[in-house]
Amino acid sequence: MTSRVYIASVDTYSGKSLAALALGLHLREAGHRVGYFKPLGALPVTVRDVTTDEDAYFVSNRLNPDAPLDAICPVLLTPELTQRALREDVAGLKEQIKEGFDRVAADRDVVIIGGLGKLARGSLLGLSGPAIAELLEARVVVLSKFVPDVSVEEVLLARRLLGERFAGVIFNFVAPDDEEAVHGELGQHLERRGIPVLGVLPPDELLSAITVRELMANLPAKLLCCEKGVDELIVHFVIGAMGVASAAKYFRQLADKAVITGGDRADIQLAALQTATKAIVLTGNIYPSAVIVKRAQQLGIPLLLASHDTLATVDRIEEILGQLRVRAATKVQRARALFDKHVDLDRIEGALGLGRIS
Repeated sequence: MTSRVYIASVDTYSGKSLAALALGLHLREAGHRVGYFKPLGALPVTVRDVTTDEDAYFVSNRLNPDAPLDAICPVLLTPELTQRALREDVAGLKEQIKEGFDRVAADRDVVIIGGLGKLARGSLLGLSGPAIAELLEARVVVLSKFVPDVSVEEVLLARRLLGERFAGVIFNFVAPDDEEAVHGELGQHLERRGIPVLGVLPPDELLSAITVRELMANLPAKLLCCEKGVDELIVHFVIGAMGVASAAKYFRQLADKAVITGGDRADIQLAALQTATKAIVLTGNIYPSAVIVKRAQQLGIPLLLASHDTLATVDRIEEILGQLRVRAATKVQRARALFDKHVDLDRIEGALGLGRIS
């Protein structure tokens, strides 16, 4: 029988796609034929005339590019489907999921099943995380963005909901000050409660980075110059609302940054251009002076024009950063390295009944 593991989470944007990809690459290198399947999707994308889920396509294309496109994500959550669910007119969804899974699982040693949002997502359709794990007879690895006290309670509840299908938890975004507790007393407590702690992942600047292109598309913002720089990665964001002397000193301390400032703050913009800056976000829909544009062009630093004020733009950027998805090759490599170092992948293989194939 094909082994199956469902990657779930107790909170949103906890790194499920990253975990699925890192685990899948590890298992493939161990000699296993790996498949990827996502029962429910919420990001429709059309590929070769087939509508599927964007995350499902990205991960599947990395792990099993020969999988049938129309099978890797059989149910897309749409407003229409939600309305049908309210009218109790959603018969046959479990059969669609089971059929899609069977097609992906053909000739595979293991299938990684990607969850959507929290464990409760899909409940309106009768397709919550626990329900899908039961339907597909999968062991479940739960991801949790670590917050002291809160995360422990959420994981305890997940263990109760999932029962014996629960394989363990991976804590993500664990701050350095919390690592000792998670590896020590807290982790030991969970292990005694039947909750294997499979990994403790630290925050990582590269994985939290965003390209200028992604920032521009999601704000949204208008590119005023320097298209060649839009694939550069932004690691830090700085609000340029202080005096120019303080700003210049602060800007010099941070590389790989984007500076967010009013379009009328030419002094701040010039200070940013004189340091290691990846982009300048000009707020308030105020165009910069010709001097600033010329200097940015000389340095190849993109200028982005945002329509909202600085506060609203910062709020939007925080939303975007909370929803980051792993896409760039450098991020995939970094994610894999982090998993190899901080996750007990051998223990996960053991929970799935898998071993390294020589």
